[in-house]
Amino acid sequence: MKNKNIKLLKFLNKIFAMLLIAFLSVSLFTACGSADATSKKDKSKKSKAKNEAEEEEEPEAETVAKKESEESNSSKEKESNSQKTSEAKKEKSEPENKVNTELLWADLMKGNKRFMSGKHTNINYSASRAALAKGQKPQVIVLGCADSRVPPEFVFDKNLGELFVIRDAGNIADPVGLGSIEYAIEHLHAKMIVVLGHESCGAVAATVSGEKMPTRNLQAITESIAPSFEGSKTCLIGGESNLSCVELNAEHSAKDLLLKSSVIKEAVEKGEVSVISAVYHFDTGEVVRLK
Repeated sequence: MKNKNIKLLKFLNKIFAMLLIAFLSVSLFTACGSADATSKKDKSKKSKAKNEAEEEEEPEAETVAKKESEESNSSKEKESNSQKTSEAKKEKSEPENKVNTELLWADLMKGNKRFMSGKHTNINYSASRAALAKGQKPQVIVLGCADSRVPPEFVFDKNLGELFVIRDAGNIADPVGLGSIEYAIEHLHAKMIVVLGHESCGAVAATVSGEKMPTRNLQAITESIAPSFEGSKTCLIGGESNLSCVELNAEHSAKDLLLKSSVIKEAVEKGEVSVISAVYHFDTGEVVRLK
């Protein structure tokens, strides 16, 4: 009987031990699961918080980038406006129709070289006449002598409509000639005036001789030319005419344009018109610039 009780007791102890082990296993599994779930939950919360933070940072970064872009564009716009203002001031400070004297003179010299070499441009005058029937836009005015040996259109190898020519004995800037030049400047917008004298000029020679002319009109010519030689040591009244006399007369006529015409003077001062004096040489056909 005693042995049976001992066996029963041992059996119960085994069952109790097994139950205890089972209980502890269940508790441990539950605890692990709970911890794992908590960990996952924490990670989820952290991930969500991180995403929210990044979402908040992205708009902020976009705002900064946008602001920087706007500042950059504003800076470029200011720089561009500043440059435009500077260019506008520069353009305003310079005459809009400023004449390029050297370019116009170079073109005349090309024609003169052709004339000197006998290689004139072949011109269809009929076609030119028809094209110019409705108007003219000559760039160069020539105040020349009436001498038949010095036609400016031939000397500079120019076509119809290219030169606005005023000619009288001694290339004098008289009232009629001045009015003609003023018209060419104001209405035709010519850019350059060439006062063209020539060697062996009869009007200059008559003036240098100091003799009284037989008519009032001829006397008017010599009286207009005579001031050219005042104070000169190379061209003396009562002596013989020479190339210096011709050059002095051409230069004096060029100065008279500005002294006797406010229209011409204003155009020259604005840089819209330039004045050049020159002399033609018979032997070579060359035109030599003086001033």
